[in-house]
Order: sequence, then C-alpha cells, then structure tokens
Amino acid sequence: MDDERKMSITGAMAMNGGNGHYSYALNSSYQKGVIVAAMDMIKEALPATVDLNHLSSSSPNPIIRIADFGCSTGLTSIQAIETIIRCLLDLIKPVEQPQSRTLEFQAILNDLPTNDFNTLFADLPPERRRYYVAAAPGSFHGRLLPSASLHLAYSSCALHWLSRVPQEILDKSSRAWNGERIHYASSPAEVVGAYSAQFGRDMEAFLSARAEEMVGEGLIFMVVPGEPDLVHDSRTTMGSELELLGSCLVDMAKAGAVSKAKVESFNVPIYFPSRKELQQVIGRNRFFDIRKIQTSSHPKMHVALSTPESLSLLYRAVSEGLLLHHFGDELIIDDLFHRFSLKAAKSPFFLKPESHETITFFVVLKRKKSEENMQ
Repeated sequence: MDDERKMSITGAMAMNGGNGHYSYALNSSYQKGVIVAAMDMIKEALPATVDLNHLSSSSPNPIIRIADFGCSTGLTSIQAIETIIRCLLDLIKPVEQPQSRTLEFQAILNDLPTNDFNTLFADLPPERRRYYVAAAPGSFHGRLLPSASLHLAYSSCALHWLSRVPQEILDKSSRAWNGERIHYASSPAEVVGAYSAQFGRDMEAFLSARAEEMVGEGLIFMVVPGEPDLVHDSRTTMGSELELLGSCLVDMAKAGAVSKAKVESFNVPIYFPSRKELQQVIGRNRFFDIRKIQTSSHPKMHVALSTPESLSLLYRAVSEGLLLHHFGDELIIDDLFHRFSLKAAKSPFFLKPESHETITFFVVLKRKKSEENMQ
C-alpha cells in the first residue's frame, strides 16, 4: 500500500503541460534564466573534463548519448541539449579521424510518464544537426537506460524534487509531525531533518542509477537549487513562497472550503540543500568524483517574477498536479491561487522582490573507472 501511494504521488509531480495560460512552458522564465547561466558554465567546464579521444574513438560508428533528467516541457531542455552538442562538436572536430564514421548523438529526454512529452516533442526543430531524440519516461531516482550506454547526463532545477514526502512528518505521534505547514520552511528542526534525510537517500539513488548507466569517465552536469550553509530560513529560498501557499490552504480550511485533515496531510516534496549537504551526500557515493561545485546567486528574480500574478502562475504551473491529486474536487484551484496573489501583493517581503536572492549549485561529476570502484 505504501509503495502504491508513493508511485501515485510521484506521478502527480509533473509540471502543467501544454502551452496554455497555466502551463509550465509559459511560466518558467525564472528557471530559463538559471539554465542560460548553467550553459555558460557547461561551455567552460567541458574542455577541462571531456576526454575527446575516448568519446570520439570509442567505436567504429561512434554515438555519444546525452540525457536530460527531469526535462519537463518547453524549449529549455532542447536548447540545453543543443548547446551541449554544439560544444562537443567544436571540441571533437580537431581529433576526428578522416577514416572514421561521422560522429552522431542521441538525445534522451527523461521525465515522469505523466509529463507532457507531446508538447516537448512539438518544440523540436524539424532539422537537427547530427542528433536523434528519444524519451525515457520514469523517475530519475531509478534505472532508466541500458548499462554503460550513457556518456553525459544533465539535470537542471529538478533534483530538489524528492521521490516521496518524508513519512515522519505525516505521523502525529512523531516529533517531526508538520501540522498545518506544507513545507519545512519555519518548521522545527525535526521536520528539516526528515526532509534532509530524504534528500540524501534520493540523491544516493540518483547517483547509483546513473553509475550503472554511464560509461567509464562519463560526466554529470547538475544544477541544484539550494540555500546558504547553516541557514534554513524561508526568506533565503523559495520556501517563502511555499509557506505563503500553505497559509492560503489553512485559511481555506478555516473557511470550510477544504478539510483541515487534508491540509495537515499535505506536504510538498521539495528540498533545497546547502552546499555542505550536497558535497557530503555526493561524497558518500563511490562511483563519481566531484570535479567542480560552483555557487551562483540569482538576485534578479524580480525580472522574471515582477508581479504577484506572475509568481502565482509559476507556483500553479509547478504544484497544481500535486494539489489536485491530494485534495481532488474539494479544492477550487482558482480560489487558492487568487488568495495566493492577494497575499503576495500585501506582503512587505514580496513587495520588494529585488531583495530576493536564490542560490543554485552547478556541479560537475565524473564517473570513476570500473577498477577504481572495486577498491
């Protein structure tokens, strides 16, 4: 029963599909800005980490496979894949042998089976330079691809999503019970600890799965939203918005619009690690070496989210599936996000979005050779 519930919740985590008013494709401008910055860092990191001779001469008919884990919808995933391929073509060109077959690429787009792959594929350019596209639906916390078949993995603004809500925070007899709060922002240390432990388990599962799929010395590029070391303060992360959303649900419960019990049993499975946490979790795995961790601050959230309405649209695009899965027909989603917009408009914190600072970690990992793993 617990496994069935976990699978059911995981399926509800997909972003809003399509290209409509409430879609993720139209309401992810902030994430797009983060990804653009990440592409610059990938361009800088690739020459120092890619073994060009190994990649270009690994077989008589060389194919380099690149996967985006947590691709969602919209053009950002496609643009990221194309940027990586262009960089590789520029780097590999000097070492290509005339007698060898033309180097080709396979782009593998991964997200949950409930993701809107139709919209994603519709955005593919009709003419693609030397690359072919496939989908790998499923949770990136488990195996998705054949053994030793993947050369480069990429994931942006996805690995902060947990595979499940920590069970302790739903148990009223536990010190980690989260009550009416829907996230760990402003919650007791026990709640934060439960979220942190779940993030650690999920990251270990992600790395273990990728280790089986990747060739020796393959690369992982990760962009992970986070927060400063030693600080779990909702004002420094996107937890502030989730805290605001939770307060709207509490208000609706008090008004009788939704049940209090359902509010108390709803928690958002998102965790923002600190740099120290991220390094420790990655350091526990025996398959990958950390080649780079770079912290980037993004103080200009107000450019992408300039109004309470734009903030509301973003969080509706991200969380509507989870909310409707949990509350069902009981929740009037328009009412919830109308309340969210009104509260954001009156909040001194949200009235000064230029003061918001969010943090992401750009991480480069390199797969150890198989003989190193045996030691």
